[in-house]
Amino acid sequence: MNYGLPARPPVSPPPDNADAARLEEDFRAALAGRSLAVEAAQMAEILPILRVLGAYSPYLSALVRRDPALLVEIVAKGPEAAVEATWADLSPGATAALPLDSLMRLLRRAKARIALAAAVGDLAYGWPLMKTTGALSRLASAALSAAAAHALRAAARMNELTLAHDDDPERDSGLIILGMGKLGAHELNYSSDIDLIVFFDNEVIRPTPKRSPGETFVRLTKTLVKIIQERTADGYVFRVDLRLRPDPGAMPVAISTDAAEIYYQSLGQNWERAAMIKARPVAGDLAAGRDFLQHIRPFVWRRHLDFAAVRDIQRMKEKIRDHHGHGAIGVEGQDVKLGPGGIREVEFFVQIQQLISGGREPQLRDPATLSMLDRLVAMGRLPPAERDLLAEGYCFLRHLEHRLQMVDDAQTHEMPADPARIPGIGRFMGFGDEADFRRVLLFHLAAIQRRFSALFAAEDAADPASLRNHLPEAEAALSQRLAEAGFQEPAKAAGLVIGWRVGRYRCFRHERARALVEGIAPVLLQAFARTAEPDVALLRFDQFLSRLPAGVQLFSLLDANRALLDLLAEIMGAAPLLAELLARRPGLLDAVVGGEALRPLSEAEALRADMETALCDVTDYQDLLDAVRRWTADKRFAVGIQLLRGLIGHEAAGQALTLVAEAGIERLTAAVAGQFAEAHGDIPGGGFAVLGFGKLGGRELTVTSDLDLVFVFSVPDGTIGSDGGKPLTPGLYYTRLGQRLISALSALTAEGSLYEVDMALRPAGSKAPLVPTLKGFDDYYRGEAWTWEHLALTRARLVVSTSEMFGAAVTRTLDTLKHLKRDPARVFGDIAAMRGRMDKDRPARSRWDLKLCPGGLVDIEFIAQALLLAAAPGLPAPLPTGTGAMLDLLGAQGLLPAADALPLRRGLGLAAGLAAMLRLTAGDGFDPEHAPAPLKALLARHAGVADFAAVEAALDAARPPVRALFGRLIGDPAEAYVPNSAAGTGGLAPLEE
Repeated sequence: MNYGLPARPPVSPPPDNADAARLEEDFRAALAGRSLAVEAAQMAEILPILRVLGAYSPYLSALVRRDPALLVEIVAKGPEAAVEATWADLSPGATAALPLDSLMRLLRRAKARIALAAAVGDLAYGWPLMKTTGALSRLASAALSAAAAHALRAAARMNELTLAHDDDPERDSGLIILGMGKLGAHELNYSSDIDLIVFFDNEVIRPTPKRSPGETFVRLTKTLVKIIQERTADGYVFRVDLRLRPDPGAMPVAISTDAAEIYYQSLGQNWERAAMIKARPVAGDLAAGRDFLQHIRPFVWRRHLDFAAVRDIQRMKEKIRDHHGHGAIGVEGQDVKLGPGGIREVEFFVQIQQLISGGREPQLRDPATLSMLDRLVAMGRLPPAERDLLAEGYCFLRHLEHRLQMVDDAQTHEMPADPARIPGIGRFMGFGDEADFRRVLLFHLAAIQRRFSALFAAEDAADPASLRNHLPEAEAALSQRLAEAGFQEPAKAAGLVIGWRVGRYRCFRHERARALVEGIAPVLLQAFARTAEPDVALLRFDQFLSRLPAGVQLFSLLDANRALLDLLAEIMGAAPLLAELLARRPGLLDAVVGGEALRPLSEAEALRADMETALCDVTDYQDLLDAVRRWTADKRFAVGIQLLRGLIGHEAAGQALTLVAEAGIERLTAAVAGQFAEAHGDIPGGGFAVLGFGKLGGRELTVTSDLDLVFVFSVPDGTIGSDGGKPLTPGLYYTRLGQRLISALSALTAEGSLYEVDMALRPAGSKAPLVPTLKGFDDYYRGEAWTWEHLALTRARLVVSTSEMFGAAVTRTLDTLKHLKRDPARVFGDIAAMRGRMDKDRPARSRWDLKLCPGGLVDIEFIAQALLLAAAPGLPAPLPTGTGAMLDLLGAQGLLPAADALPLRRGLGLAAGLAAMLRLTAGDGFDPEHAPAPLKALLARHAGVADFAAVEAALDAARPPVRALFGRLIGDPAEAYVPNSAAGTGGLAPLEE
């Protein structure tokens, strides 16, 4: 039977369509411009097609405008011949010698050719469904083959592998590219992604010592994806999805077949079995791909299903039935793929029987949906009349899916929600009458839904271990309950929860894990419902679960400590940064249960001891980098929890986070210096120091702060270099040491990055050496430093030194520089001008720009730093580096009257406290108009006021007095500002008197 609905008439354009007329006009003009002659009879055949494309498809219209001769060729030769002509251009011989850009251009033009030819065949010549999907699927295979051959040749040229056959790189390469889903079944839709899994066979590949096989094939896969997916001026070939591979959250994009076989045989889930039904080798080493599928056949096709597998299959059925089968069938907004009576129900109707019986009945192993319906008839499992209903409905909906996607080349499956657009879709399907189109669409949806539901009824009646005996709440009922609880997308939320029940992630692979999460889910969902954004909180928790290697331990912990569920919900709902930390390290919750995460971090020695305990099992330098990152993440998490729950304020949080950062810097400095000395020796009498500026220097770090660092060194006079086997001169020695330390602090390892490091505050900035001498540092600030650099210097302090004596010298130098006598008028004038320039060039983005708003944090910091600079010679050493401590000292010395200090202190506490909380919760994107009410309530609680309106009122009240003080104590920024000059950032060379 030809399930393509061949009797449908060619599509006709609507009368008097402006878009169609414009395309026809452009087409004729393009032909004339290129001197292309088209006979009248041929033009009479082209024009109706042209008008259809112009009326219904901007995407296809664009293809015609780009290459009008292509449409002429397609109509002249026929679309089938035009498609066949493409394959020669994509053959190995035609693509072998092409450079990357030429290959990418060729593949994209081939995609445009096939897309237009298949559309013309479908719309004008009534192609059956499988002819269209077959052309698209063959294009994907050919493009992948060409891309794979290119990537293999490139890897061979880089000496990363050896080709078995230079003239055919794919053969015996060990590179396996499996096409999954619709690609595997030759059923690609018009704008489909292609689902791929990439493996490499260690028994076949020929690696070189240059790289490990894993590294080589991961690089190769990324190259292949770039060739196929990257958008260029010629478009793209296909979007590529690699997420069907084993454990995509942890596994690389290319996996050895050995690792894959172990995974599938021991940890593979039933949804992965279902996915593998449609798998086929589409490119690369086809023989190796077939061998791999043969090896995992016992996983896919099980002769005997255990009870857990039967339950999983039943839950998969229940999920689809409840999610898509309990809604009203309609036209407007109907999802023709996933909605009730949609394409997915036909596919799953076939697939569920394959999963249950395919191990015992090999004839059920065909990946194609339509041919499987025929086999079910032949086996007596499906009456022919019902097969016809399902097949014809499936083809109709697939054709409709293609029409929806032809409009803009978008991967959509939904009918327009606007009733006014339905007649156009109907005409695009070949229906002149809208009512006729609606009737046929509703008929097919209802017929598929009835047969799909009947399958479930039969299965449930035959199997007493029905899903409903194991799941107390089906998805439709759960969705209703979540809607009542305040979830904005209850159906989506219910789908996530049902996914836990069916074992979607690794953490649910054991029955005990699923039972535990079933017990805690109601309490957890109630906790999510109380958060600022329940849907976001649930989604973050689902992402958290997706990364868990196992679930029994965590779910047991949560089950035994139900109070943790509220904390977990608050983290997921209000603190994305903490949620990300928790996703990487679920064991952090153990610290909360044990109380460690709630203890204040205020003692530097205790933190150092704790770090050394955490690092006691470190075996090498790389292990050390990872261990320091883990320890720091643990402490950041603890401080974040304490701040989120109101156990500490922002000042205590800043102090704690600074102590954590200092401990990490000290430990890594020692490790880097030790490792560096092994290669290059030491410099006798030399010293290296790390200075903290900015928030690190002021002990005001937030959970997202980077580190403003400056390095300095000193060596005795006459020192030539280091005393190791590879000696270096002092300058080069300490420069490379500094570079190593920056890398140790900021490099991305398996445990993530530790801190972003900013070295811009070193003397003379990026134009100067990375590590100046201490004398050079001192000379710079005495003679060349600009005003803004003197401001920055007020927050500078020693963090760590490789020599106690040198550290003392650095501290003395800093104290001396800070206490230099300066001209107050010069200081205040430059700072006022600098603030005026900021007002003009970097104005506040909104009233919630806590830093840059007039009267905000910058004004307060500038006032404190300017007054400190002006009065420094008469102040006791050491000078404070924190803004609050500066204000306190100025007040204690009688330099800042209490009446002036009060609004500054009040403004600092309010703005800095809100900034710390927003860093933890909303990041940089806080928008009060769209912020949820619970988040606003959280900010009010931390600000110590009644509600969010009071927070904004407090900010509005705090800022004008601060800006007024700035004008009175420092100078009016607007008056001091000088356009297009260096005012405010010009040099300030203080002279001691």
